[in-house]
Amino acid sequence: MDAMERIEELLDEAYFTDDPAEMERLAREALELDEDNAEALILLADAVEYSEEKITLLEKARDILAEEMEGVLHSSEANVLEDETGMLYVAVLQRLGFALFSEGKNEEALDLAREIDQYDPEGETHARTLLYRVMLEMDMNSEVLQEALKDGVENLAAVHARAIAAYRLSGPGRAAYRALWDAFSAAPDIPFYILGFMTEPDDSSEDEFEEYNFAVLFEDAWSMDNELVKWITRGAILLGLTAGLFPEENVEKMMILADALEIADFVEDAMVKVESRDDWGALSRYERTGEAIKLFSAGVFLPLEG
Repeated sequence: MDAMERIEELLDEAYFTDDPAEMERLAREALELDEDNAEALILLADAVEYSEEKITLLEKARDILAEEMEGVLHSSEANVLEDETGMLYVAVLQRLGFALFSEGKNEEALDLAREIDQYDPEGETHARTLLYRVMLEMDMNSEVLQEALKDGVENLAAVHARAIAAYRLSGPGRAAYRALWDAFSAAPDIPFYILGFMTEPDDSSEDEFEEYNFAVLFEDAWSMDNELVKWITRGAILLGLTAGLFPEENVEKMMILADALEIADFVEDAMVKVESRDDWGALSRYERTGEAIKLFSAGVFLPLEG
């Protein structure tokens, strides 16, 4: 078996292992045979914690792949994500962007997010998620609102970033209120994950796993300001009590918290409205959640200013 065959064997084993330590061992062995193997560099970066080492590995992989991609990258008609090496290149950029963000290198992460976005007109990557998260970290709230105009309400990062930016810019007004319920509507469980009202799902579906990971990424953005945390907490408690999302043993505690957050009257009003419906008791959890959010979006069920 020659060196190339051995590298392929090591990479195959690394791709299929679930053990980060084993992945690291296999990747390092492959790099001993070829220190410029981009796939081995990526696998090793995946195996190590966020750190300067991860950034260094990914930067090296990026530079190697950029040389291979030179013709594709400079072609106005080429679709980078349809090219096998191009997909790998973008995957490296995405990993590098999040690694830079984790180390507080926000301007570099923002540049990478914008670069990936250029290669991804169909929104197949996490470029927009990284873009919004970094912009929030950099307090670029007006720019966030401008960017969010390009994305629909189906884009989780856009709706959460818009909700945060709107509150930061104008406080608890009508614009922030509408944006808050857009964020809840896009994925109602995410605020509950962010606030710890729901724990990491066991044996989750791919969608649940993605929503939980999104919540982890945006938790700090929602938590940067005490009033902002209070804002999303008010929304979650209002929704949770109205739609019956909290376990029965937690309802009394949540009612006390609603009173402390000065939304008890709003909660009572909302509960009276939904429970007066003949079909309310027959609705599923999903249906109750959707109907409650529609109710909140059509009226005013949180204290507003202005």
